[in-house]
Amino acid sequence: PINKKGAEILFVAPSADYFASPHYYTLLGYLALFHEVGLDYTWSAYASEGGNFGLFHSHEMMKRLNAKIYAEARRLGVKWVLGGECGHMWRVINQYMDTLNGPADFLEEPVSPITGTKFENAKATRMVHIMEFTSDLIRNGKIKLDKSRNDHWHATFHDSCNPARAMGLIEEPRYVIKSCMNNFTEMPENTIKEQTFCCGSGAGLGTDENLEMRLRGGFPRANACKYVHDTNGVNILLCICAIDKATLP
Repeated sequence: PINKKGAEILFVAPSADYFASPHYYTLLGYLALFHEVGLDYTWSAYASEGGNFGLFHSHEMMKRLNAKIYAEARRLGVKWVLGGECGHMWRVINQYMDTLNGPADFLEEPVSPITGTKFENAKATRMVHIMEFTSDLIRNGKIKLDKSRNDHWHATFHDSCNPARAMGLIEEPRYVIKSCMNNFTEMPENTIKEQTFCCGSGAGLGTDENLEMRLRGGFPRANACKYVHDTNGVNILLCICAIDKATLP
């Protein structure tokens, strides 16, 4: 559904999820999840880009880009906002959105329509990360998962710097992964969680003309990945940031 007035939730994703690879598979995951739980939601053709590169340019640009989300939430008459996987999108939302364009007192404090859980961390912004929403569904038994279907994968997880350090979104993605897979190995503890390494393309540097910088910046993470590949047989790297997905493959 797009521009559906009166839906309970407005969903906003980074634009890379619409067309890039492997980001597109994240988009398919959103759609499958929402269909499975019967979520009453809508996309917006205007607030179609959650990513906010104004963070790297100016306060005014960051404010203008972020304002589209609340503007569409008001126009469409939703109760609250759910957001997809994008690192700097969530740094702007978590650290700045309330004072940039709030207070969002025309929205309700987010409560899952499926589980009844109140998302206390979103009390100010009225916006919930898809990983918080999904982990809550699993914890409350609203999704049936067969972990054996992923037995051909042995995963590790890269903590994206903005969700991990700027948001504290650390345990939720691990809970979701371990609920979906039997084979999961952490990279060395001094390379993960609050001590995570940059993917090499943070601050919007994930472009071809910065290839040498990208490779040098991403080497520590690549080295940690190689370590768990060589010692534990890890064969897939998981992450929850659009720039990570563009860079680390």
